[in-house]
Amino acid sequence: MVYTVLFPKWWFRVQLTHAPSEKQPQRGSTTLLEQIKTTCPTLADPEKAFYIPSWVMPNGDMQTIYLYTQHFKPAGCPVKFEREIFVFADGGKAAVDWALPRRDANPHSPLIILIPGIAGCSFDYYSRSFIKCFQQQQSYGHQVVVLHSRGVNGVELTTPIAFHGGMTEDLREFVQHIARTRPSAPLVGVGFSLGANILTKYVGEEGDQCRFVAAASVCNPFDIDVTVNSMCEPSLKNRYLYAAALTKSLVQVFTDNEQVIMAGDVQLDRKAIAASRNINEFNEEYTAKIFGFGSARDLNTSGSCVRYLSKIKTPMLFINALDDPMCYRHTIPFAEIEANPYLVLACTRYGGHLAYFEGAGLSPWLPKQISQFIQGMLDWQE
Repeated sequence: MVYTVLFPKWWFRVQLTHAPSEKQPQRGSTTLLEQIKTTCPTLADPEKAFYIPSWVMPNGDMQTIYLYTQHFKPAGCPVKFEREIFVFADGGKAAVDWALPRRDANPHSPLIILIPGIAGCSFDYYSRSFIKCFQQQQSYGHQVVVLHSRGVNGVELTTPIAFHGGMTEDLREFVQHIARTRPSAPLVGVGFSLGANILTKYVGEEGDQCRFVAAASVCNPFDIDVTVNSMCEPSLKNRYLYAAALTKSLVQVFTDNEQVIMAGDVQLDRKAIAASRNINEFNEEYTAKIFGFGSARDLNTSGSCVRYLSKIKTPMLFINALDDPMCYRHTIPFAEIEANPYLVLACTRYGGHLAYFEGAGLSPWLPKQISQFIQGMLDWQE
């Protein structure tokens, strides 16, 4: 248990990891880090960048559990959406939720593409709180759209293929669609949890051809194999909380779409999939087989974004908490991030997984940081 009143303020300072200034990309005379410090002072200015967790929820477990309870309280953070069903080239479908009001009239208006966590959706509190904060702070008419995975948020599978943590094909196809329909719109990617891994891997795969002018990754697992194996270790928290909840959500996608999945060409054991006790078992029985991998480990290793960090040529911010109970500190690739001048990591001691509540009122700290970064990068590109 952490009692914030017992520690000096410097204990809560946000720690930045980045390449030396002389190696960073510049716009005019301003480097990437200088722009972030100027436009995101509460994230990057040493005199102002602190995250002090609420004394009501002082550790990562409490913060993460409390965040989950907020998913069921939309009235506290109201955001309205207009749904579109996006059809992929292979016939698969996914929900695309446009935050209202829509800003289609201006073809030059920036578009922020949000990728939620595993089986996550626009309804989740971290999505709604970011969108609400972003809309309140911006007066530029920016648009936010949430791209969901297949088979979640009320959209049933139309092919046996659902998703996995390194599946970038759907994001790529959607971005290509946006590039055709809004060729003049600056695009920014924001990924949360497993969605952060997908976004990061995609940006690395695209290299200097990436359509995003900037991207933000929040609570990224980086190395899926190490993360999943850690979550599969026998412990009370894994068995009854985090791993159990994630496994349940994956199995639910399968049971909701069992008829379509089992009608495919790949031989699957429905009973083994439904009885999966952890993520590795589910991936071994379903995900690895349906995507043509030899094992769950092959799937996890191939899908990990840490292998693509050196290839990123787009300004990208990473935010991770050291007390994250689901994305562990030993998976954070400090050296790889420091080696790439386009990357900046903001690390906090506390915050849990996607939570970051502060003050007695438990207000979210995270949305403001992402919003400031996005606007700062859009201004820097001009």
